[in-house]
Amino acid sequence: MRLDLFDFIDRCMEEYDLRKASFEYAEKVIYEHFKGLVKEDNADIVAVFSRVKSRESLREKLLRNKFYLNYETPHQALGALSDLIGVTLECRFIRSESELYKKIRTYFTDINEEGYALSLSNDDIVLNLGTPQPQMQRNGFAIYRVDGRYRFSNGYIGFELQIKSLVHRFWSEIEHEVVYKNQEIIRNDRFMTRMLGTIRDSLDVVDHQLETVYNEMLLESREAQIGFDERSFKTMATSSLNELFIRKMNESVGFSTSFKHDSEILSQYIYITEFIYGGNPEVKMVEFLEGLSILSHSKIDFSSKLVATSEIVTDEPFVKTLGQYFLDVMNVDFEWHAFFTVLCALQTGNVSEDIEKFATVIRSLIIQPKWYSERFSSWSEEEAAEARAFLAKSLAQGMISSNTIHMIHEDYILKLINYFWNIVDTAENSCLDYESFCARKEELSNRMEHEIHFLLH
Repeated sequence: MRLDLFDFIDRCMEEYDLRKASFEYAEKVIYEHFKGLVKEDNADIVAVFSRVKSRESLREKLLRNKFYLNYETPHQALGALSDLIGVTLECRFIRSESELYKKIRTYFTDINEEGYALSLSNDDIVLNLGTPQPQMQRNGFAIYRVDGRYRFSNGYIGFELQIKSLVHRFWSEIEHEVVYKNQEIIRNDRFMTRMLGTIRDSLDVVDHQLETVYNEMLLESREAQIGFDERSFKTMATSSLNELFIRKMNESVGFSTSFKHDSEILSQYIYITEFIYGGNPEVKMVEFLEGLSILSHSKIDFSSKLVATSEIVTDEPFVKTLGQYFLDVMNVDFEWHAFFTVLCALQTGNVSEDIEKFATVIRSLIIQPKWYSERFSSWSEEEAAEARAFLAKSLAQGMISSNTIHMIHEDYILKLINYFWNIVDTAENSCLDYESFCARKEELSNRMEHEIHFLLH
């Protein structure tokens, strides 16, 4: 006698066949939507793929995940599938995955009553951005995977958005064709498991090597062009500043420390303040090169104190908190002292003004102004402003508590951007009003201090 659960599975498959045309229509809409979001000014995107889950895969998932125990009708079972439709955004390199994820988030800002973020261009398409990314898979590797829903007729169709680099997509194919189909053999064979781990690690190395080759080719191509852009300027400025720092520190104190990461953020800072906000980029470039030439023939004394003639004057909590910390450590910690000695040598203002300006740029990099100004929008304007100020100040305090110069290095700033997105989303989604936010303020502050310390070390 046949088990009842197989009757349920068969009825699910009948429902699937009846609705297949609807699923294919939804797939097309979702595919075109995400293809449109990422096609502009995104050179790292290689391709966009989509699919409707096949009958074989659907049957297997319904059985493996015991849908027959959890749902009464086939309609409920299909509605609960988070990956009935799948969309994959394929980018060139592993580094690009996090950047692409952050770009996607900027198109999903408003939150509906169910906690899903609505697309700016199609509010029938929503994403669950409350889940920390990347997620850890059962195989121990990370993946950017976001659950979404498409509103169709009187219900929703679930879809899954994945962001994968070339090597991660290649590894997925290996897992599916080699590992998954021989799961029992590999699970019980330590040698096989170790070998697969080695292959996976090797793919990460390949990704890094490919990115290096790609960047070198890109740089050579750009150097052949007239003018400059952000990447070419930063490459040139980073190299020049690093060489200048090493030479001047050796002249001043008889040794030098690594300044590569400091040079990178200084190059970004100069590009933002002088070229983006300053206007007349051709003139600014000449002025910058002249300034470097003057500094190369000037004395930079790394053994002398930096003198601040005033306090940080801004009332913006993040900038005031971080700026005051910079003033406190610039003559105490030599790493910070060396950094601000170079920064102040590149600027024309006084020490306090230069440091406040730098802290302001760091804030703009970590806290996207437009996105942040719209957080807690359902509260009164005053309450929302106070909540945003508190979280921004807590972010600065968390960075300070880490007591490391890593906080201003580009790779860690990228981590802080993603972290702050998630913590603000958590606060906004879990606090229904300002009173409940106030009740959790101390908890949020302590949590941020602990997690940021871990993030920066």
